[in-house]
Amino acid sequence: MRGNGIGRNNKDLVREITALKSQLRKLSAAMESEATHGVSKALGTVEAKSKEAIDSAIETAQDFIDEYAGPAREAAEALTEKAGEIRDDAVDSLADAIRTRPLGTLAMIAGAGFLAGYLWRRP
Repeated sequence: MRGNGIGRNNKDLVREITALKSQLRKLSAAMESEATHGVSKALGTVEAKSKEAIDSAIETAQDFIDEYAGPAREAAEALTEKAGEIRDDAVDSLADAIRTRPLGTLAMIAGAGFLAGYLWRRP
């Protein structure tokens, strides 16, 4: 009679272990589903925040460009105009120097050429 009690206890124990395994599988699946859902939600939040940050950076850059593009363009135009004036003045000065002192100007140009050649060959 004792043998039947032990056999029955073993069968009950096996049933309980099987039931626990089943419950653990269900719990594991539920936890995996919750984790997947949580990760998806977190990724969605990170993606949304990233898009907001990028949009904000683009808007700030556009505001900066809008604010400074006009003055920068005007400054570049002014510099171009000034460079043209300086070039014209230099050409006029050189032409005046050649007209008033043709031999002196020729000697000065030759001297500058020799100096440039000397400096160019120098190691």
